[in-house]
Amino acid sequence: MVTDRQRHYLDSGVFSGFLNGEAEPENFHECENVIRAAEQKLILAFTSAFTMAEVVYIKPRPGTESLPINVQEEIISDLLNSTWLERVAFEPDMAEINRYLIRQYGEGKKGLKPYDSLHLATAIRMQVDYFNTLDDALIRLLPSSVSYPPRYPKPVIIQRPFVDNFQMGLPSL
Repeated sequence: MVTDRQRHYLDSGVFSGFLNGEAEPENFHECENVIRAAEQKLILAFTSAFTMAEVVYIKPRPGTESLPINVQEEIISDLLNSTWLERVAFEPDMAEINRYLIRQYGEGKKGLKPYDSLHLATAIRMQVDYFNTLDDALIRLLPSSVSYPPRYPKPVIIQRPFVDNFQMGLPSL
């Protein structure tokens, strides 16, 4: 099936930023825009199966109690099992891309972290257009786009959560 919809990778921070909107509102609207665009089928959304292991808790609004764990689990599972989201299993190609990325963008304290690299390798393998992350340190570490030539030469643009030409409507009064 051919589609002209933009392909977006959402790293685990995008889901956490969306779910933790009451506790950490500074990132919520960016994350909500990408998720709503995917729900409305304006973009194709991808994430690694590893995201399902990384998104663990929903933080409470300051001064309030946490939701019971079973309620948090239901909310997280519903979001990560949404029909608009393609969850991508780990493949040998991704391991090769991952090694390349770590070698290219450094190891150690200030280098590319393994989980970030796995997410980025998944995005490259899926040939997405955009890699959405809230991790400003990761954005500063990487060039504006990455690829894995010659097999996956398409550049993946690294950005904070954003969808071109999409703005959520204002609530009606």
